[in-house]
Amino acid sequence: MSSTMKITHTSFFGLTVVYLLTVALSCSSNYESLVKNELDKNKKVDSLFFNFRLGESKDMYHKKSWHLNNSRKVVQGRSYFYMKKIFSDSKEENKSNDFGLEFTGKFNADKKLNLLDAKFYHILWAPWNEAYQAPKLLPRILDSLELWFPGNPFLEIKTGNDSIPKMHVKIDGDRRFRVFVENSQDVAVKIDDLNEEN
Repeated sequence: MSSTMKITHTSFFGLTVVYLLTVALSCSSNYESLVKNELDKNKKVDSLFFNFRLGESKDMYHKKSWHLNNSRKVVQGRSYFYMKKIFSDSKEENKSNDFGLEFTGKFNADKKLNLLDAKFYHILWAPWNEAYQAPKLLPRILDSLELWFPGNPFLEIKTGNDSIPKMHVKIDGDRRFRVFVENSQDVAVKIDDLNEEN
C-alpha cells in the first residue's frame, strides 16, 4: 500500500469518527444545554498542551513544535505526524503508572489551529494485559485533564453507537474536549473550538 493510500485511509477514518461524534452529541439535550450555556458566556478559552493555542497560525504551531523537539520535551510518536511525551511516575520503578501522550494539530482553510488530536496510552500496554488497556486508563486521563485544565467537569454522553458507546465531554467557554476509548490501546482526546466546524 502506498503512503498516499495510507494517509487517505487514515484521513477517512478520522473524518468518520468525527462525524459519528458530532451526530451522537447533537442527540443529547444535556450536551446541547451545556454548549448553549458556555457559548452564551462569550468567553474565549484557547489553551492546550505545551502552550499551544487554538486559533494560532500553522507557522507558529510548527515553530513551537520544533522548540519542543529540539529541547527533547517531545519526540516523534508512533506515527510521523504525531509528537510524543512520556509521563513517568518516579515512585514506580516498573513503569506501572507511566503513560504516553501523542498529539498532532489540525488546521482550517485559513491555516489556523482548530483541533488538537491527541491519544493517551499506557507504556506497558499489550493485547493480553487487560490491566494496561485503554478502558482502565480512561479514569486517570479524565482526572489529569481536569487537573491540567480547570473549569467545568466532564459530562458522560451515551452515543448509541456500537463502536463508540460513550464519550466524555468537557466545555469551557468555546473550547471543547471529547474523550473516548478508541481501541484497546488508545484513549482519544479531541480538543477543538466550538465556533468552528470540526
